[in-house]
Amino acid sequence: MLFPLAPEGRLFVIIAAWMAVITLLVGEAELGLFMVILTVFLMAVFRDLRRKAPAPALGVIAPADGTIESVAEARDPFTKKPAVCIRLRQRRLGEYNVHAPQEAEIRERVWPGKETDEAPDAQLEGRLAYALETDEGTRLTLALSVDHWPRMIRMQNNVPGNRLGRGKRMGFAGFGGTFEVWLPAGSQVMVEPGQRVLAGSALLGGLPESESTGDAEGAVEMLQ
Repeated sequence: MLFPLAPEGRLFVIIAAWMAVITLLVGEAELGLFMVILTVFLMAVFRDLRRKAPAPALGVIAPADGTIESVAEARDPFTKKPAVCIRLRQRRLGEYNVHAPQEAEIRERVWPGKETDEAPDAQLEGRLAYALETDEGTRLTLALSVDHWPRMIRMQNNVPGNRLGRGKRMGFAGFGGTFEVWLPAGSQVMVEPGQRVLAGSALLGGLPESESTGDAEGAVEMLQ
C-alpha cells in the first residue's frame, strides 16, 4: 500500500474510504466529509512506519512507542532469577505496533483469565506475557497490559516455538497500555525514567554474553 498500515487496521480503513467515496458521489457532503476525516483518523491510528533496528546484536530493543516509567531490580516472572525490570507507558497517540525486543524463540506464553487459569507470578496479573530465549540460551521476558480500556490486542500468531526477529513486528496492541521487559542480571541498562523511546529502533539495554556467567563485558563492548 502507498501508506504503510498495520494488517489489523486495513479492513477498517478500506471500509471507511469506500463509504467516503460513496457518500460524496450520492451528494451527502456532510456525511462524506465525516467519512473522509474518519478515514484519515484510522490511517493515523493503524499506521505502521518502517523502523530500523540498531546494529548491536546484544542490544534489547523497545517493544513499543512510549515513555520509560521505571527501571528496577526484580525477579524474572518465569525463571525466578534476579533481573532488571524496565517498564514503559505506551503513547496514547501511537503508533501501536509491538516489536520483538530480541531475536529469540518463544518458550512460554501466558494470558491469565483468557488462555491460562492463573498467572505463574503475581507480576503477570493483567498481562499477556512471553518467555523468550535467545540462541545463546539467555532468557528474558516481555509482558504487556491487557486490562486497560480502550484496548485492541492482536498477538495471536505469537505462540511457543515461534521465532522472533530482532526488532521485527509481533502484532498490534492499543491503546495506551504498559509494557515490561525483564532483562537477566548482568545486562546493561541504557534508559532512565522519563525517557521517550521508539519501538523497533531505540535500545533499552544490552544482554550479557551468556546467562550462565552473568558477564556484562560483552554487552558493553558490543553496545559501545
